[in-house]
Amino acid sequence: MTKLFYLSVSVSIVLVMSILIGGQVYVYAADQFTLDTKTTIKKVKDPIQYKLIASANGLTRTKITGLIENPSNGTINIPVTFSKVNDDIVTAGYHDEYFACGYVISSKTGLATKYKCNEGDLIDENGINPVPLEGFRAMPKDSGSGAESINIKVQVPLKDRPDVDLLKVVAMVKGEFKSKVINAENTNGKTVSHTFSFDRNTGIGPIQVGDLYFACVAGDELNPPEGNECEFHKVKTLSGTNSIKAR
Repeated sequence: MTKLFYLSVSVSIVLVMSILIGGQVYVYAADQFTLDTKTTIKKVKDPIQYKLIASANGLTRTKITGLIENPSNGTINIPVTFSKVNDDIVTAGYHDEYFACGYVISSKTGLATKYKCNEGDLIDENGINPVPLEGFRAMPKDSGSGAESINIKVQVPLKDRPDVDLLKVVAMVKGEFKSKVINAENTNGKTVSHTFSFDRNTGIGPIQVGDLYFACVAGDELNPPEGNECEFHKVKTLSGTNSIKAR
């Protein structure tokens, strides 16, 4: 009953927005695009909450559901909307990359038990992009470390892009985001980098070795082929620095 309640509320909101927008629906679509995430969770009997995080066009979104009583009965559909223009940094285009991750959270412990991520390319920078999140995996086991934070170093090679101006770098691990705008105007094609420090204790459990993390970089001068590029790795160390090239 609870799940049906949340889904019915979601549908009602969409209908109201359609009425309010009316004849301006096409203007709305031109300014924004949507990642339409659909999730099927199997073999989970106990009530859960579901955390969705997504990043596209140098922007980030986080949504958490209320209690879902019967998570294996039906589909969790959560659309997330992004502005097509991100300040003076980048304008979304066809084949720009994005990622989305879903975390199944136990209602008993408040900790994530399963996750699924999807990295893809925009097929419609002016409309709806389907993003399936299925085939969830178990979260990594406790690493037995006393570390209080972890470091992720995002590198952006620019040898083929000596004319780059502003870049926005985004990093995500275990449902937590950090971002940084970098002025790369005078780098002359050299690699730029930034190290993000994350608190190990997140809202859905401590970061462990084996947790998936993402890094993205956005900038108009990265086109072609993409104005937003993303890569992912697994956490290898809790005491050292985890390095990743975002392009």
